[in-house]
Amino acid sequence: MEEEKKVKLVPAICTQCGARLEVDPSKEAAVCRFCNTPFIIEKAINNYNVKYANIEHADNVNIDLSGTVKEVLDFAGKQLSESRAEKKQARKLEAENSRQFIMTFFKYFFIFAGIVIIMWLLMQMF
Repeated sequence: MEEEKKVKLVPAICTQCGARLEVDPSKEAAVCRFCNTPFIIEKAINNYNVKYANIEHADNVNIDLSGTVKEVLDFAGKQLSESRAEKKQARKLEAENSRQFIMTFFKYFFIFAGIVIIMWLLMQMF
């Protein structure tokens, strides 16, 4: 009787949808049964290990917040500043357009009123 080889499955996380998976570590790739995304098994296992890692002796851990986090916050701040500047410029342009519309309206109104008054005066003379 031939002895069957049992495959040891290890936990992993799909690199696309984040689903928990059991994969055969002896293979190089697989397909997620939830989203049908192909993934490299080594990356999925690493994702699992990072997500579920336990930190012991945290007094030895140093976290540098000056790098990537600062860059992300600087980028977000720059985007907000640009957005505010664009909105300010749009409001300024809208106010200018409104002012121009009102000025044009009154200009034509007074021209029309002047013509009506002149015609009325001419009618009174004859």
